[in-house]
Amino acid sequence: MLANGAERSRDTTSESGTGGGRQKVVPAWQRPVEQCPHLIHLAPPAVQPPDPLQTVVAAFASDPGARLVFVTDADDHLLGAVTERRLDADLVRQVLPQPLWPALGELDTRDLMRAAQGKVPTAGALMTLCISASPEGSLGDAAITMIRESQPVLALVDDAQRLLGYVSLFEILTDLLRETHP
Repeated sequence: MLANGAERSRDTTSESGTGGGRQKVVPAWQRPVEQCPHLIHLAPPAVQPPDPLQTVVAAFASDPGARLVFVTDADDHLLGAVTERRLDADLVRQVLPQPLWPALGELDTRDLMRAAQGKVPTAGALMTLCISASPEGSLGDAAITMIRESQPVLALVDDAQRLLGYVSLFEILTDLLRETHP
């Protein structure tokens, strides 16, 4: 019961583990990610290592909220990701004249120099490591991992490291805020 008299539903589990007996409240941050389907993005943007920049850009455009494109092998095993920042450097090289590049201070000089070599990059060449977790892990663990790694999204993978989807730090935090501060 809330202070204003309204009731809030909460996930509960039995203390005895048999379904009977006294119920205890499970804090929202301890819930497994898989029990929060409204937070899981299925069919994440994904490409394979040999895919060209244009394919990576199209995948990114299909779900810009992901802020990256996952790179998988032919069997959907997660290999890494192409981040928005990494993609920006190659797009700058293709659409802006070189004299404007220094004015873009925010882009990493190494990324611009790599992009300036003139090769059309592949997803494999642009790929970096990305963080992942099992959907069986808790919302709290997912959020902490993203915060520690300074990553806005977390790939969800099965035991064989196949990409299942992703969750967003912002969406997890706003969901927890709604539940803890209605």
